[in-house]
Amino acid sequence: MHRLVMVQEALTQLQTLFPWLPRPEHKALAGLLCGAVLAHSLILSRIVSQLPSRAREGSKGRRAQRLLANPRLDARAAQDDLSRRALGSRRGRVDLLLDATTTGASAHDPGTTSLIVMLARRGRAQPLSWRTWPAHQKEQDWSGAIPDLLAPIAAAAPAEVQLVLQTDRGLGNANMARAALAAGLHFLLRITKSTQVQLPEGTVLPLGALAPAPGTSRLVSGARIGPERSKRGRTWHSDWSTALTVNIVAVWRRGDREPWLLITDLPAQRRRCSEYRRRTWEELALRDSKRLGFDWGHSRIRRPERVERLLLVLALALLWLLATTQRVVRRGQRRLVDAPGRRTLSEVEVGRRWLQRRLTNAQRVPCYLTFLAIHAAPLKLS
Repeated sequence: MHRLVMVQEALTQLQTLFPWLPRPEHKALAGLLCGAVLAHSLILSRIVSQLPSRAREGSKGRRAQRLLANPRLDARAAQDDLSRRALGSRRGRVDLLLDATTTGASAHDPGTTSLIVMLARRGRAQPLSWRTWPAHQKEQDWSGAIPDLLAPIAAAAPAEVQLVLQTDRGLGNANMARAALAAGLHFLLRITKSTQVQLPEGTVLPLGALAPAPGTSRLVSGARIGPERSKRGRTWHSDWSTALTVNIVAVWRRGDREPWLLITDLPAQRRRCSEYRRRTWEELALRDSKRLGFDWGHSRIRRPERVERLLLVLALALLWLLATTQRVVRRGQRRLVDAPGRRTLSEVEVGRRWLQRRLTNAQRVPCYLTFLAIHAAPLKLS
């Protein structure tokens, strides 16, 4: 009975969040979401085993598969609504984490590659927007997809929010910085040490030369990166007048294996290194999504459009659990599911155990698909 009430709670929230979605898809999505949260898995057989229904398991599984194949469940329209909901309660600085991940790979299938933008919060990250391609597809349109991912998020952010995009070295470059600026975002990107930069006085050198050994560092304002290149005869020439002006933070701390090489449009200050550590929260979110969490990698869903719909279920499930944990912590009730005096569970696990505790005690299980207000310090641009 309480699982039926849980599904009804989720249905009510989804109708508010996605008012454009037809009612049959609302009901199917509510069931799939509750099954994923209860099973803590994106494997369909595990999800349907948790759904309250008199139908046979095979029938429930086919119903779930039909939803993932249903074009009326527009995952990209849902991403816009999800961004508005997640950012609506935020103020001040908000970090966005962009990364790519591959799932579903096997000996006979390379799986799919998903490019995901996540909202950083309290050591974890919430997916906001994503695009998926077959991993073997040669022409994956990342250059076109990245602006499409960032622009709706920027449009959804309240005027009091300043968005800062972070990526790792695999994606960090001048083109990514340009995409962030075009979308109205700030950027803080880690890039490779071989990247050529032009210092304000005109010297051109590899970025790694600014912090060549442990204990060295350099902060540079007004450097240039990413010039247009052309070939004249057998020689390549760089037109630095077309390059992007950035600030550089190059720091190699003693004890670290390699330097921090960051470009940003924010002031060149050492604290950018501490701020950049938030990018690792995205790796923890992917851990929650894959092997140590919802087991997305073994979902056996490989068609890109179906993967994007499954990612919507994952994003909603993470939002539900993180929003639940936020309320549990604010009420001072974390000790009921976590060790008192010290934190041993992740934010996602606290939320999952809290929901399971309420089900075990035959209590109502509320569905929260919105965060409480969070105010961060505004960016200082000077």
